[in-house]
Amino acid sequence: MIRRQRKKDLFKIIGLIGLLSFVTSCQLPGPPDTGPQKANFVSLDPHNWIILYSSGMPQNPSSDPAGAWAFHFPSYEAGGHVNYVQTPFNKTTTLRNVTITFSVESDDPGYHVMDDKDHLPATFHIFMERQNDNLEAEGGRFWAQPSKYNLGSDDNHQITITVPLTSDCWTDVDGKNNSDSFQDLLNNIGWIGITFGGQFFFGHGVALAGGSAKFVLVDFFVN
Repeated sequence: MIRRQRKKDLFKIIGLIGLLSFVTSCQLPGPPDTGPQKANFVSLDPHNWIILYSSGMPQNPSSDPAGAWAFHFPSYEAGGHVNYVQTPFNKTTTLRNVTITFSVESDDPGYHVMDDKDHLPATFHIFMERQNDNLEAEGGRFWAQPSKYNLGSDDNHQITITVPLTSDCWTDVDGKNNSDSFQDLLNNIGWIGITFGGQFFFGHGVALAGGSAKFVLVDFFVN
């Protein structure tokens, strides 16, 4: 009886190991294959923005009287987190800067970063993604380092950040400045938006451990 039970336990362990290997080997799909409505233009229509790789979030942000659109940060206790919020973008001319105007309306928020290897303060960054990115290539996504905003640091104020489209201001998936890869991304850009994470993993997710917070996008453009 004891031997049979041990054999059953062994099969359970083998099965769990196999399941874990399957889950960890699976890659997240990239963003859907969809194009922008207008070249060199960032849409402010909430239906043209999608929320990806998140939990406890709607598919799109919602219209908001304080700006173009908004969403509420989800509850960590309920298993929620927000990671990527992005819209299709197509560049057909030389562009020099990207600008975002936003506010975070909050009341005694307790932000939580989802990656155990990361730490507070929680952040958001502007990012760009190349067409048909598979989320594996190190040059597939770049983040604007000067756009870093520590959530909670200046909540309840409208903020504008402008970042030059020069490689020294942007880092790739591995945190590197790479002028060739950055120029290649600009020539093949498919998406632009914002991601939420911690101090090291900019897109691994943020949730609320307490209080309330709403992100409001007022304006977003590239010129």
